[in-house]
Amino acid sequence: MKPALVSTHVPFPTALDALTFRFEDVPRLLRRIFDIAIEGYDLNRSQWRLLAYVLRDEGMTQTELARALELERASVGQAIDALERKELVERMKFPGDRRVWRIHATAKARQLVPELRETINEIHEQMFAGFSTDEVSKLHEFLDRIMTNLEE
Repeated sequence: MKPALVSTHVPFPTALDALTFRFEDVPRLLRRIFDIAIEGYDLNRSQWRLLAYVLRDEGMTQTELARALELERASVGQAIDALERKELVERMKFPGDRRVWRIHATAKARQLVPELRETINEIHEQMFAGFSTDEVSKLHEFLDRIMTNLEE
């Protein structure tokens, strides 16, 4: 006769598992919606993110962009090359060090921003539909707290 097994069954997924899975589901869905939304701009998400960083902080180096985007330098270099071909960024030599190139947005990129901003605002409106300003603020606080907890 076999001995009876003691049940140590823990429900899976737990409520916290399900919530954590949601943290993965939301960005995946957001990426898909974003990719569709920017198709008409001849940009992919990586190029848009890089361009956004360049617009926010003019003159970043490829290394600084790679660090900020958490991508390999080679991947960032390819994105910069593509954005250069599209005349959205340009490399400028850094005075004092000929090996360093600073990445700058072009006038064409700056002209694209208002239209892209409108597209992104539509995504934000869809994502936060039904949320009050206070709820969005609280969500931001909660996510900041989670980030702090994970960084410790």
